[in-house]
Amino acid sequence: MAKITFIILAHENARHVAELARLLTGWSEDAHAVIHYDLKSSAAEFAKLKSEFSGSSRVHFVNDRIKCGWGDFTLIDAVVRCLRLIRKERIDCERVMLMSGACMPIRPLREFSAYLDAHPHTEFIESFDSDWIVGGLRKERYQYWHFFNHQTQHTLFNFHYKIQRKIWPKRKFPKGLEPRFGSQWWCLSWELCEKILDYIASRPLVYFFFSTTWIPDELFFQTMAFHFTPINNLARRTLTFFHFNDWGKPLVFLDDHRDLLKEVPYFFARKIGSRADKLREDLKAIALGPIPEKPVEIDLTSRYVFPYKKMLRDLPKAEPSASPALFQHRHKSGWSDVLEKCSKSFGILYGPPQLTRRALAVLANVEGLTAFGRILNPETVDFGSGVTAFKGLQSDDNRIRDMDIPYYFGRLLSRCEKLPVFELCPGDDPASEIALLQSENAIVMPITPGNDAEIMQQLYWILCSRPQIESTVVADTPIATFRSMLKGVDRSISKDFRDRTETFLGTARMSKATTLAQWRSGLEFRHGKAVIPLANAFEDALGAVRATSIEDIMVGMPEKWRQTISTLADYDPNWKILRLNVPVELPELWTTSMQLQALALSKLGKGNAA
Repeated sequence: MAKITFIILAHENARHVAELARLLTGWSEDAHAVIHYDLKSSAAEFAKLKSEFSGSSRVHFVNDRIKCGWGDFTLIDAVVRCLRLIRKERIDCERVMLMSGACMPIRPLREFSAYLDAHPHTEFIESFDSDWIVGGLRKERYQYWHFFNHQTQHTLFNFHYKIQRKIWPKRKFPKGLEPRFGSQWWCLSWELCEKILDYIASRPLVYFFFSTTWIPDELFFQTMAFHFTPINNLARRTLTFFHFNDWGKPLVFLDDHRDLLKEVPYFFARKIGSRADKLREDLKAIALGPIPEKPVEIDLTSRYVFPYKKMLRDLPKAEPSASPALFQHRHKSGWSDVLEKCSKSFGILYGPPQLTRRALAVLANVEGLTAFGRILNPETVDFGSGVTAFKGLQSDDNRIRDMDIPYYFGRLLSRCEKLPVFELCPGDDPASEIALLQSENAIVMPITPGNDAEIMQQLYWILCSRPQIESTVVADTPIATFRSMLKGVDRSISKDFRDRTETFLGTARMSKATTLAQWRSGLEFRHGKAVIPLANAFEDALGAVRATSIEDIMVGMPEKWRQTISTLADYDPNWKILRLNVPVELPELWTTSMQLQALALSKLGKGNAA
């Protein structure tokens, strides 16, 4: 069997990292694991992780750890430190497999070892020319200096890049090397790894050059492998399965992806969801199992094309850009494609959470409806009061959801046997609001002030933005506090967006059905019998909203807020739910604002190029 050392780059969930290290070293006495645990992560977790392997001679830790960042050279340096540790400790290995803490084997490890033995001269690393890059910067990744992290120092990164394009000469690639690109994840021979260590030891300036490139984890090892390896010995793919959508967001594998992983011709997969406990247990059993009678077939001569499943199959492709852009931006058809594939009707309670939640409390008890909370809440996936999970989806999936909101929404709809109804607060995610409010599948029920008084419109927006502004409102008197609230609204939700929303609500008031019978008849014609429970419960939900008092709205608010808002009782505030039979046409500026921004960026790029 091949002697394999696994390098694990990890930054969270020490328990999963420990389980992975035990799994990767437990199948063979010749298997080792070298772990780089991000310096940004908890020191206590790292200490706990080390203590679990204090007596092990086959699980090793990099002690001179560094803080790693997305697209940063630290991802290269962390791996190099692991390679240096392998050399220093004289770990006997023939192959080095690079993994993350979110990776898992998806086939038996003994089969993986046998496969490596069958391809002794093959280096499993992508090493392509710049056409490998789907969209965004290509040669600019190394022709210009990149000192700032794109995610944490976005403004500085963009400014520095644009200044260089205007006034700075382009850099040449290091002499004797040809730039090659590919996935960060690879499996290389130890012989090649030693050549790379020797190269950077003798050419520190070349190593520094790569430290000032952008996304060097897709450039450095790929260039080194191409330099030292005959091209026929370079596989055109890695042995780790992963999938990014066209906006650079990775597919996270959950419990219900088990069948998908059975079909892909790879030995490992990333990213396995932190809550996919059942999937992890299944994969552990598979990893320690015997070599199957039918071995995996892998075509090393071509890149693997992931056969899209269900909605993934039809996600829109990124459009080429005439001038370099940092990223390709998501096209709004992502929503339309998902809604077309999952054509289930759904209800939307659109308005401030304090009011939508009262209506939803009524609908939650109605047979024939599935009531959710604010599923687009920026802080959490809100499935409703006291509900933390729904058929495998978790309330703390917000980061997974935000990677591809349309796809996540489609998954949620596909699991609803009854008519789903959910809350949507203006400003939760403007791009998603555009798609949802105009969807032919949507039954939109806006909750608005019962009168047109300006102060009620102001209260509407204060309630919509309360979580974002609550900590910023500081004043002594009710009037000063109210003014501070309005300033907070201005900071958190743009006036442009508020104006468009109010135009939409004004149009909705004119478009609403005049009677409950008309509304019900129109809904049944468009959505079928599934809407009957919603129509029957509408009056009760409307009554709950109308009965909402100032005291109800003030529940849970800070004392100064309550003192201020209590003065509005003199205005006799009331609320209503509008009944819409058809999607209301959104203001044109709302639907074109992002296109105008993209056009402006495009013109800026052309001006720079000129």
